[in-house]
Amino acid sequence: MNREELEKIIHLSLDRLYLNEKKILKKEYNIGERTISNKLGNYIDLFIDNKYDVDVEYNRMRTKYEHDDLGNLMGKILNWEDSGEGNSFVYPDIIIHKRDTSINIAEIEIKMSWKNRKKDFDYLKINEYMKQLGYQFGVYVELYEERENCLIEFGPFDV
Repeated sequence: MNREELEKIIHLSLDRLYLNEKKILKKEYNIGERTISNKLGNYIDLFIDNKYDVDVEYNRMRTKYEHDDLGNLMGKILNWEDSGEGNSFVYPDIIIHKRDTSINIAEIEIKMSWKNRKKDFDYLKINEYMKQLGYQFGVYVELYEERENCLIEFGPFDV
């Protein structure tokens, strides 16, 4: 998948999200980011056509399924020493990948515009997923009440 294809899929998925889920995208509804990530992930999955797996808050990384029944927690693999954060458990909002392989296409972080005070941490998180786990693309998506205001940025980011 190239950047142009991914960008098109994200835009089409956001269009669907705003068409079908407008109510929960309002500030006064104050819905959790996980709910929005799940909805957006489902729409992305519709446009991927079973080429890859789309997962939300995915917390496993396996190399050989039969060899590692439990898998490794992804948060243990990310190293935050460069940021002064140390090691911490972090999970991607949405990933596009092939389960049980090292094929990692995109890591997507979602933020509601009125809850974006940790934006720089999301940028850093995207950078680390790209650097340490070989994600081809890292994407930051900031959602607003109106679709036309949405922000889509591709990493790596300067933080």
